[in-house]
Amino acid sequence: MRKGLLISGYHSISQASWSDFIVNQVADISWSIIALPPRYFSWRMRGNPLSIGQLAPKHLDQNYDVLLATSSIDLATVQSIYPALRQTPSILYFHDNQFAYPASNNPQSVVDWQITAIYSAIRADKLVFNSQYNQDSFLSGVKKLLKKMPDLVPKQLAITLQQKATVLAVPIQKQTIGKKPTPEKNQKLRIVWNHRWEWDKSPELLESIINKLQKHSENFELIITGQQFRTVPVSFKRIQLQSKLISHCQFVEDKNQYQQMLTTCDVVLSTAIHEFQGIAVLEAVEAGCVPLLPNRLSYPEMFEANYLYLGEGSLEQQATSAVDTLINWLENGLPTIPDVNSFHESNLQPKYAELITSLLFK
Repeated sequence: MRKGLLISGYHSISQASWSDFIVNQVADISWSIIALPPRYFSWRMRGNPLSIGQLAPKHLDQNYDVLLATSSIDLATVQSIYPALRQTPSILYFHDNQFAYPASNNPQSVVDWQITAIYSAIRADKLVFNSQYNQDSFLSGVKKLLKKMPDLVPKQLAITLQQKATVLAVPIQKQTIGKKPTPEKNQKLRIVWNHRWEWDKSPELLESIINKLQKHSENFELIITGQQFRTVPVSFKRIQLQSKLISHCQFVEDKNQYQQMLTTCDVVLSTAIHEFQGIAVLEAVEAGCVPLLPNRLSYPEMFEANYLYLGEGSLEQQATSAVDTLINWLENGLPTIPDVNSFHESNLQPKYAELITSLLFK
């Protein structure tokens, strides 16, 4: 049997689920995994070639038929300092990229991360992005960064990278739990916000939406869940005090319990300003929720305009647009739940298998 090495640079819940899918369902390959814990993000971004050597040295001195790494891995350095991996065909998978940070939240070290990502992309044989938005923002970011170089600029680099790039989403599991019946007109709507409790999911916009919904509390119920970390934005502390509208406000760690909770909701709400696919939204839609999403990021490529609210302008303008849509749905009935079958594991498995097999017989 052929051997593969999968290196996950920041092994969060979504990346762990994706890795499990690769290992258990894709191609006839015996996989070894190196998964770096999802903490100390800045150190993970630059220290990962050293860290994987400490975490799993036995995996790095073997010969493999294919190497699959997530884009936070410094692939160029990894394949340079570990001799057994130097000639291994490699795929770089982009769950995200370092060129799409909102300008107000750019880390000081972001340019260093961007340069490293370019080197990794050059080194990889294939580049795979989880959405078209992810690919486009990466390639446009590469072009913008190269324009800042004073001389000796590789002018065709973005074109070269695009030629070996493709889009292949992170899959979701098919829902097996029964879904809640669609509510009638003017029946209370149960809304779930199911994202990480971090700045990039715009808790300030969520708070603004909640404040506007207060006077309609008899018509709406809000469930807030999602993974929490050591530092929680202050907006969430204020949100937790809004007991009149919110019936649940904490992380649901048990996966089955979480899935069951999703099936009791009518609408899934996103306020994200930094997102590349939106697994949490897709899972909720699969569970029977109608999506209410800002018209930015990857959402417009996945959902039609009637599921999107204003995603630009002030928080007030965006919140008003979202709440107006909710009130319209309350009074006139929810739109049809979108079809997300194309994201099911069973439909994406052959495409992943084809991708990996194409390298094995290159």
